[in-house]
Amino acid sequence: MADTSRFPSLVLPFAITGAAAGWLSAGLDGHIFSQPLVALLATGVAALTGAILKRLCVGRRYRYELDPPDPELRPATDRWPLHAIIVIGAGAATGGLLSLTDPRCCTRLGCMAGGAALSLVFIPVCLAVVAAARRAQRARLGSLVASCDGRAVWGILAISLGVTTAEALPEWPLAKSGQNQAPVVALALALLTAAVTLAVRRRDARALKQAQGEIEAGLLARGHEDPEPDEDVVAQLDLGLGDELLARTSRGAAAYRDRARTVALVRGSPALALIALRRAVGRGTVGLMVLGTVIAAHAVAALVPQVVFYELWCSSTRGRSACTMAAVLKVHR
Repeated sequence: MADTSRFPSLVLPFAITGAAAGWLSAGLDGHIFSQPLVALLATGVAALTGAILKRLCVGRRYRYELDPPDPELRPATDRWPLHAIIVIGAGAATGGLLSLTDPRCCTRLGCMAGGAALSLVFIPVCLAVVAAARRAQRARLGSLVASCDGRAVWGILAISLGVTTAEALPEWPLAKSGQNQAPVVALALALLTAAVTLAVRRRDARALKQAQGEIEAGLLARGHEDPEPDEDVVAQLDLGLGDELLARTSRGAAAYRDRARTVALVRGSPALALIALRRAVGRGTVGLMVLGTVIAAHAVAALVPQVVFYELWCSSTRGRSACTMAAVLKVHR
């Protein structure tokens, strides 16, 4: 059974996901619907979805259960197919609310079907955030790995949302032809997610450096029967994974007269902690590379002249209408 006290809240991450999903999805419809309205409705529905998914992941704990919760045990409701169905239902609910507030929606059933279809793109985002939140239970509260896992929820959310902005790439050539507005919000979101990913990676790299510094300084196994050192003069570090108790000692100038004294205590397994921290840094590096590619694609789509898109279309389809359109655009260039 999951530990409620250590399982992060999913309301805010899902609300941000809903806002981005609503804005980007409304942009695909050629601004038939108001993007702020769709984003507002999707934010509320997604926030409620996040609260529901956390409840499903945590499960129900009865008062007569005296044993502490085991994060490794997952309730029957913590399954990704069920979570995916709920996300699709949230998309359908957003479409249904849109049909009640916007008269331009054809039918309620059509809006619900469209919302459910558009939510499919964001299912990987939601599942990745839930997986990161589930993993955040593994380390002790206040430890180095626990802080890293808490940042991972936001780092994975940023990377996933940045990738979804790629669905706004077709709007750039439409904007050049006057059929749509330029998706500057999608580009701004991609830049913002890259900045968040960079900040998270820098914090993770700093945590990795701190752990490596303590480990490379030399640690000795400390028995529980050893006398406790003075807490006022001893630095303590909790790695978060494992129950080992390690100590770093130092001797005075007179090696034969001064006894070794403990100058730092480290709790946890250095091997497990280093694996977790290195994976976090690696995830940030890969995320920055992916987001850099997405931002570069936005830049190319925004800067390349419109006629190039139609010429590429003409050469790929070899259709008369496409070639005619390309020729017209080239004449009026």
